[in-house]
Amino acid sequence: MGFHGLSFGYELPISNKFVWENAIGAGMGMNARGNSANYTLDVVRPVPFLKSKLKFVYNINKRIKKEKITVNNSGNYVALQTKYSFGKSGSFTYNPALLTEVHWGLQRSLGGNFIFNTHIGLGFVSDFDTSSTAFSPTFGLAFGYRLF
Repeated sequence: MGFHGLSFGYELPISNKFVWENAIGAGMGMNARGNSANYTLDVVRPVPFLKSKLKFVYNINKRIKKEKITVNNSGNYVALQTKYSFGKSGSFTYNPALLTEVHWGLQRSLGGNFIFNTHIGLGFVSDFDTSSTAFSPTFGLAFGYRLF
């Protein structure tokens, strides 16, 4: 659960420093008009989305050497993420759109199976209804729980 809505995802470590995360969820809708990206969160009518992210956890070896917590992929990272928002039929605000972003973030284990994740970066929104595109700052804040 996070700033952008509710999602269910899986983080697959593909090496010591790379983690591939895929998620499905519902939350914030988006569109692009002119040179502007717009995001809207309607908790009553959330917009479904798919998300995939490749994270490079650049400080994992330093964390291991200093005996810091590394469970639940804890560490600082840079990532490339794509998020497809399905939009809503008949809605001018929620268009089918693709957000591609590069961001810097950190993920920490909060004890047990609880996880905290935040990131900041730059994204590019492609709106499939209006054919408009726009650059946009991106921000994410999420709290998670590891099921397995």
